[in-house]
Amino acid sequence: MNQELIQYLQKQISTTDSRLKVFTHALNGTQHPKRFLYTKLQKYINDFLEKKSSNRMVIMPGFRGVGKTTLMAQLCTELKRKKVEAFFLSVEDLRNYFEAGVSEIALAYEQIIGGDLENLEKPVVIFLDEVQTDPNWAISLKLLFEKTNKVFFCVTGSSAIDLQSTPDIARRALFEPMTPMSFGEYQMIKNKLEPPVGLGEKIRQAIYFSKTVEEIFAELSMLSGGVNSYWAKIDRHDIKKYLAYGTFPFAQIMPDEISIYNTISALLEKIIKQDIPKLGNFDQETLGVVKRILFAIAENDITSLTTLADKFKLNRLTLANIFEVLEKAQLLIKIPPHGSNMTIANKANKYLFMSPAIRMSFFYFSGNEGTYLTRQGKLLEDSIGAHLYREFIVRGAGVIRYDSAQGGADFVLQIGNSRKIVIEVGLGNKDKKQVMATMKKIKSSYGIIFSNTPLAFDATAKVINIPLDYYFLM
Repeated sequence: MNQELIQYLQKQISTTDSRLKVFTHALNGTQHPKRFLYTKLQKYINDFLEKKSSNRMVIMPGFRGVGKTTLMAQLCTELKRKKVEAFFLSVEDLRNYFEAGVSEIALAYEQIIGGDLENLEKPVVIFLDEVQTDPNWAISLKLLFEKTNKVFFCVTGSSAIDLQSTPDIARRALFEPMTPMSFGEYQMIKNKLEPPVGLGEKIRQAIYFSKTVEEIFAELSMLSGGVNSYWAKIDRHDIKKYLAYGTFPFAQIMPDEISIYNTISALLEKIIKQDIPKLGNFDQETLGVVKRILFAIAENDITSLTTLADKFKLNRLTLANIFEVLEKAQLLIKIPPHGSNMTIANKANKYLFMSPAIRMSFFYFSGNEGTYLTRQGKLLEDSIGAHLYREFIVRGAGVIRYDSAQGGADFVLQIGNSRKIVIEVGLGNKDKKQVMATMKKIKSSYGIIFSNTPLAFDATAKVINIPLDYYFLM
């Protein structure tokens, strides 16, 4: 056994408290607020410790910068406060020092505790950050999972698609993706304003699972008091700040916008240089144009592969692989065109950013941030695309497409086999033309317009206008 690795892990264990504080506290000593996902993960761990559940592994995918490490550090800190044996380690940092992975970590840990994991008398919670940096992480975790029932594994990684499609793990783990912050989380962190308990879920149920627009209107009208009460405490300028950079937790501790966008730019560089090579086989020249491709998407999210291949002098298959990897890295959300395979064969996919702050960072550095008012609609579309991704795609409850025809709607949400909802998005006053144009072509349950228009519906057209005040609470 590598003695240097053992000594490294011993040092990591002995300095756990101070290392955790780096992630859980700001420089002025104040604690970082907890994301909504904290409560759910805390329950999984407590149920394991109290022997209420057989779940012993949770995997938290999400792209860099959304707060995965901070959340795990907060969970680990709370466990250590309760005197529960807990171990926190960055697999990525480990691999920067040693040619070692999850399996070697486990062997070294057994040397440190002086016994095998299967002979543990007390439960242990092991936190492993950025596990995908170990190419053998899945089989190693599978073997460890089967070796002992005394260990709960909490694991993060940067590729949701890769992590969830790994057969060795898929049947054994709970998946809880961490997405960029919702507006409610942003307000909680920025202004210590807690959203009303249960209100967001009631809005979600009313909007996506009502039978008619009349039913949606009635349900949302009953919830209007809680919605209005919440917004009475909010500075409306926060909407612009949220869409521009507020989906990233780290933006709250940055002194100014240039610092925020420099951090986002550095984050993208790290994803391109470290994560993408692990998700796809690209040479350095190809990796060098990935950021330029992302900028092209920021400028025009519907661009054919042929056009981009010509622009960047890339093979079309290589470009398709780049987009697949950008999806795996959770930077982009692919929105295919709606229709049959034959009708959409020559139509381009639409690509939205998982966080509107990424799109805004390109505008900022290209000098186009001054045209925010003309671009804020795209930032909102990113936000709603990420919301639909989180609520339906991640849960395996639905798919989203777009109407590729001129004047077609932004989204066609399909829930289950038969339910289709046409959705149009805008920050100004939107009319019904685009929604109705798409609804004429497909058999939909109803159409939704998220905008600044007051709550109202057209029973004949089966279209309802829903103010953004309701959307931002979901």
